[in-house]
Amino acid sequence: MSVKKNPIPIKNLFYMLCYAWNVLSIKDEILVGTDDYDDAYNILGRVFSFGIGKLIRSGFHRSYIQREEELSTLRGKINVQESINRLSAQRKMLVCNYDEYSTDYIFNQILNYTIAALLRNPNVDSSIKRDLKRQKMFFVGIEETAPTKTNRKKLYYNRNNITYKLLICIAIMLYDNTTINEEDGKETFKDFFREEQMQKVYEMFLLNFYAMHLDRSKYRVYAPKFTWLKSSEQDLWGDVEEADALMPELRTDIVIENKEKGIQLIIDAKYYQSALVKSHHSDAKKFRRDHISQVFTYMVNSPFEGTKRGALLYPTVVDILDGKQNILSGWVFFKSINLDRDWQDISNELLVFAEKAN
Repeated sequence: MSVKKNPIPIKNLFYMLCYAWNVLSIKDEILVGTDDYDDAYNILGRVFSFGIGKLIRSGFHRSYIQREEELSTLRGKINVQESINRLSAQRKMLVCNYDEYSTDYIFNQILNYTIAALLRNPNVDSSIKRDLKRQKMFFVGIEETAPTKTNRKKLYYNRNNITYKLLICIAIMLYDNTTINEEDGKETFKDFFREEQMQKVYEMFLLNFYAMHLDRSKYRVYAPKFTWLKSSEQDLWGDVEEADALMPELRTDIVIENKEKGIQLIIDAKYYQSALVKSHHSDAKKFRRDHISQVFTYMVNSPFEGTKRGALLYPTVVDILDGKQNILSGWVFFKSINLDRDWQDISNELLVFAEKAN
């Protein structure tokens, strides 16, 4: 974002990521030391190194890896066809398929790749790189595998490898913020605070924050997907499922339902440098038409039978907002949250807003 280099303090960015990744248990465990760092790559590099250190002390997770190898003794199952193709019998060898219990599997391979990437990154401080170089020696015999979208589909968490979740999330974020020139292989590191990068972080932070801190006996917090057409309209519109499949998704960011009052608050999180834009006919600033239309569409198509309300929640960068407007389907709240201050103040303001609007 262009207003200033870091619109969010690094410590607060780290807290937001902990909520977004649902790894809040480590938030207070890590001594972030944000006074020493003013760069997102450095804070993520430090947290990553901290996590790798813990992993080394506790021991790498192992998994069964399928191997295929030409051996002089039987191991596992014989691959008869491949043995014939290689003429292995003439050399008194067998092609065997076997499972090996090894640390050289996808989770550790991604971590090893990420250590190498951080060591190449000029934004990372030398003190962090010294720790990473020492830690990389423990990855001898483990390949380097990038966390591409294809490789991410191979990642399945269970209670044995859940400790990897934060490290893998950092690895993916670092990878997604690196562009590699196919001609010369040179890496370019993007700005973490660009709007398209922070939009998803902001959405997931708010969703998980409210899910964690609002009283579950009173509130339901989730992110449902609405459909465009109601069942009562089938006769008029024909095949509802076919028509709905052609429409863009109505996937909400955050929905908070007050079970006691029968109120549904649909929050659309907008990470924008400026919530307001100049009118075509004057210099007066107004809300973006598409933002209003989006939250209004959610309210109209929500199947909730109680009172429906909408909200646009922005980070404070340029415009300070705190108001509401009664639109056809109900109240719509406009609120900006200043993320450049003490975390407890941010937390309190978010909770007060949710309770007030709901």
